[in-house]
Parts: sequence; C-alpha cells; structure tokens
Amino acid sequence: MDAIKAVWMNGQIKPLERVDWPDGKKLLVEPDGLDDDELVPGDNVWGDGPESIEAWAAAVDKIEPMVWAEGEREEFEAFREQFRQYTLEAVRKQMAESPGGDKS
Repeated sequence: MDAIKAVWMNGQIKPLERVDWPDGKKLLVEPDGLDDDELVPGDNVWGDGPESIEAWAAAVDKIEPMVWAEGEREEFEAFREQFRQYTLEAVRKQMAESPGGDKS
C-alpha cells in the first residue's frame, strides 16, 4: 500500500514525505484521529528566545538514559557491526561500478 502521512494546511493536502504518484491518482483521505495539537515536522514549538532554549534544555535534561536488558547491548552492537560491513561493501561496489572506478 502507498499510504503516507500528510497534513491539511490552507485548504490543501501537504504530504510529510516524498510521493511518486502519477497525476490523476485517486486517493482515499481521512483524518487519522490524532489530536490537532500534535507536532508536525518543521513546527518550531520551542521558539528561538532564551526562555525557549532554557525550556528545551530542561526537557532534554529529563530524558532518562537507555536501560538495556541482558544481552540487548551485545545484540545491538552485533547488528551495528553487520550494518557497517554491509554499508562498506555497498560503497565499495558503487565505487567500482562508477566511471573510472576500480573494476577488479
């Protein structure tokens, strides 16, 4: 399914992510039931003044550290290394296939 998130602004539907639909594509549009005050990406609810920055810093200070269950950290680190190796191989492949790249 090609469902995306969007917002209704100024009488228009504004996608919150990139879409690649042909012109004339029929859509089914309905509210998602979330509160109207939910944050929309790009909204600056904190403001730019000193009071806003203080409030933001105080909110960040309240974030509790991650608590790992037994074995979770090791599982995460193994996945991270696996992802790193996959990424390195993908970049090497792209470099080899690019014009002037090493084809060996």
